[in-house]
Amino acid sequence: MFFFFFFNDTATTEIYTLPYTTLFRSLTLIKEIGKYKDEHHLPLIDEERDESIIALHTQNCKDKVLAPYVENYIKTVVSMSNEFLKEHMHKHIFLIGMPGAGKTTVGKVLAKELGRDFFDLDQTIQDKVGKSVQNIYIYDGKDAFSEYEYSTIKELIHNKPSVIATGGGTVTYDKTVKLMRNNGLVVFVNRDVNHILDDLDLEIRPLVKESIEYIFNVYEERYPLYEEVAHIKIGNEGSITDAVQEIIEALPNTEK
Repeated sequence: MFFFFFFNDTATTEIYTLPYTTLFRSLTLIKEIGKYKDEHHLPLIDEERDESIIALHTQNCKDKVLAPYVENYIKTVVSMSNEFLKEHMHKHIFLIGMPGAGKTTVGKVLAKELGRDFFDLDQTIQDKVGKSVQNIYIYDGKDAFSEYEYSTIKELIHNKPSVIATGGGTVTYDKTVKLMRNNGLVVFVNRDVNHILDDLDLEIRPLVKESIEYIFNVYEERYPLYEEVAHIKIGNEGSITDAVQEIIEALPNTEK
């Protein structure tokens, strides 16, 4: 798509308007791609696919001088397409926050209000692997669990848009953060750490049962990450209904 600006004669008017026709067709195609992805529950953004598209067009350019420009142009088109899709396609909603912040409880009610499926990431991983989260940490290690989180989310985003409650430490794995932000809206469910401690059943939260000091340290460490990763931040200090309503009001119109 090249833009030529000529003003010397009437014949150049067609040259001037041609790129806009091409642009309109390209945007129409992007819109159709978005509709197809919505209807077939495909991920919003697939980085591996994008890279292969860019590589294919670059390799097909036989002119070595033009090849870098072709590569940059296709990158721009792919980027524009992804931005359009992110703005106009239905997206998954990922809930992040501390253990005990109420992500699962809020998520179930939110999913019901929006008519979506709900997934608890920890529970989904346990069902998939056949081990508890605690045993995965003990026998496989934290890195393995982070990979389970990533691969499980990658599978879930092939379903129709849903509500997914993530683990407390999901935001610490950059690859997973990028996957969530590219394919959904990330909502930080925040709750005062003192209220979390009041309600936390330490018997079923083995990853944070070592000490009150440990919980405070984790909260201080992760809070900036939660804020940085989230598109939306809500407080969960009152009723679940209030928290859900706050999320719904903050959602873009395409998600309501």
